[in-house]
Amino acid sequence: MARYTRAELAVVSGVASRTIRYYQSLGVLPKPGRAGKEVVYSDAHVDRLRDIVAMQARGLRLDAIREVFDAEPQAGDWRALFDPRAGQAAERSSFIDDAELATMLGDRGADVLAELISAGYLERRDERWFLADRSMFKAALVLYDVGIDITLSGALRTMVQSRIAALADEVVHTVRDAAGTGYGGEGVGVDLSRFRDRLLAMAWEVGGITFAAEIERAAAADDAAGRRAPARAASAR
Repeated sequence: MARYTRAELAVVSGVASRTIRYYQSLGVLPKPGRAGKEVVYSDAHVDRLRDIVAMQARGLRLDAIREVFDAEPQAGDWRALFDPRAGQAAERSSFIDDAELATMLGDRGADVLAELISAGYLERRDERWFLADRSMFKAALVLYDVGIDITLSGALRTMVQSRIAALADEVVHTVRDAAGTGYGGEGVGVDLSRFRDRLLAMAWEVGGITFAAEIERAAAADDAAGRRAPARAASAR
């Protein structure tokens, strides 16, 4: 069985030593064993840290992650179906069959299907349907239900993706440029492939909340501007 010091565990896992100590203090990471006077960690700690990072990348907070570990699902346990470590329930892109598509479309009709295909949300490939982005597909259906047609939602999708892509490039380049400063004060060089999950965790945590808040702000500002315009026109008379 492999044994690691805390410094070695930090190198192998890509998680800073001080973060490892913090996880232990919260009870998310088991305490290390001992070999004489030395504190030692095992591959089980490496696996646990990888699980923590993966769940953080999916947006789970540490208190929720601790609850997952406290309720370890056993083989055959229904909770295993909801274990965040099992991977994404629905990947960003995926294939679905006719039955699943019919369920997702509900009673919206054949016209919606044609529009979804035309807007690039959906593509027929052999005997199945390809969803380039399942979350965007669902969002298009929600927008359709509140009166925004598929063509307009497609334009919104392109706009959002292009702006987010530019922001993602800037974030990644900023992290790479800062590589010489070390990671978390531990002197571990920033390797984007190793720290990808932590960047994803940041994106889930900040992007969702921030983007929603900015949409709300912009909508309120636009609404306020719309109310001011008639008032200015009336005063001009």
